[in-house]
Amino acid sequence: MRIRTRRQYKRMADAPYKKIGKWIIVELQPNGLNQSRLGIVVTRRFGNAVKRNRFKRLVRESFRLSSPHFKSHYNIVVKSRSYALQADRDTIQQELIRLVHEVSNKKQDGQAYASG
Repeated sequence: MRIRTRRQYKRMADAPYKKIGKWIIVELQPNGLNQSRLGIVVTRRFGNAVKRNRFKRLVRESFRLSSPHFKSHYNIVVKSRSYALQADRDTIQQELIRLVHEVSNKKQDGQAYASG
C-alpha cells in the first residue's frame, strides 16, 4: 500500500514524528492499519527524472525489505536529501530502519518527537 493522493500527503504534513538522517528525511504517523504505507517526495531540485526515479526505486525496495522489521504500522513519507544521490539501497535501507526504530522507541516512552 502506498500514500498516493494529495489529501493523504497533506495529512502527513502534520505528522507527529519526524526524523532527519544523513540521506533521507522520514515523517511518520501511526495509521491503525495492519501494514505500513509508503509515500515518497522528491523535488526537481534533486536532479533530472532519471535520478529522481532511481531514488524512488531505491526507497520502495528498501521499504519492501525493511517493513517486517517495524514494530508498529505507520504512514511513512520519505523525503530526499541532496546527499542521497550517492547512496545505495543498503545505505538507504539501514537509515530507514534506524529512523523508524528511533521513533518507535520514543513513542513507547510516551513522547511526541520531532527532531533532526
